[in-house]
Amino acid sequence: MATFGSGNQAGGSDQAVTGIQPHGVTSAEGTLAAGTAGVAFPGATGPAYGLPVTATNDWSKIVTALVVRDTIDNLRNEAVFAQAGNQPLHATHVPGTNQFVYTGFADLGDAVDLLEGVPPETEKMLFETFSFGGKQVGKTTAMTDLAEIFSPFDLYSKASEKLAWNAVDKVEKDLAALFATAPTIPGAALPAGYAQGVVELNTRAKRANVPQFSDGTYHAFISPEGAALIQTQVGELGWTDTAKYANPKALLNGEIGTFRGIRFIESNRMPAGASVYLFGPEAYVCGDWSTIEAYRVGRGGDHADPLAQRAIMGWKGMMGYALVAFDGSPAMGPATNTTGSKVFKATLLP
Repeated sequence: MATFGSGNQAGGSDQAVTGIQPHGVTSAEGTLAAGTAGVAFPGATGPAYGLPVTATNDWSKIVTALVVRDTIDNLRNEAVFAQAGNQPLHATHVPGTNQFVYTGFADLGDAVDLLEGVPPETEKMLFETFSFGGKQVGKTTAMTDLAEIFSPFDLYSKASEKLAWNAVDKVEKDLAALFATAPTIPGAALPAGYAQGVVELNTRAKRANVPQFSDGTYHAFISPEGAALIQTQVGELGWTDTAKYANPKALLNGEIGTFRGIRFIESNRMPAGASVYLFGPEAYVCGDWSTIEAYRVGRGGDHADPLAQRAIMGWKGMMGYALVAFDGSPAMGPATNTTGSKVFKATLLP
């Protein structure tokens, strides 16, 4: 396992000598303790750096692991659409292709009255598989040798942070666009009145057999403008601000409160206005996050950088998304929702 210190690179108070960068890299063959003064470690190995030749990839492993860890942390703590609390499904990537695959099983038909001694007709277990395409996406950033020498910041930590958020931001933008393609809630336009509209939205979702989360609520994405309209509702079973929740640890990222059995999650990625995207658990499928990989290319080593002036960091991964919905044969839900959709959009009226 490799470790490193995070000292000031420009001769700050944590350095013994100006221009000497504290660092520590451990390997099976040799050790430099964290915080020990020494020459800046450029990713090379050998006696000049106090490291065995077999430790060639230690520094790259440190940096790439940092990017991947920051990405997962951001998905957990900062993502709104992709957060685990919304219980998205994760499809399996088919190796050698750009496809992700998900399988769903239909409910059995109604039970039948039995005749004495006569078994009922056996019903087949019906299932349907759908696949959706993904694509490889990624981003790189670079830092020069002078930036590494003179910058007062830990540039590799900053770069890993920015690359990690870049990956999460891509996921969030794609999911926001995906939700915009959701079908309209079954039935006519919602009734006038924001409170009445939310009540009707909840009722229709139940009629469409959209499952609720374990706390008996639905989740819904809403814009800042729409949130302001709903938050003005008062009266019995009216708006409940998140500050009044009995268990604040259960909050979702971006959650602003609960109204009429729906937990509202605000996002400025939603289109302006009173549009609402209501959904239950396992309403959408995401590609496997484990395909995200990080890379670090040290300065020099090829004809493109003969004077060892640039280091490059980046990430890439296979990404794909789909709303859970089938073609209706077999029916995955009631007559009003044969495709088994678990997310619907609607517009609240004044």
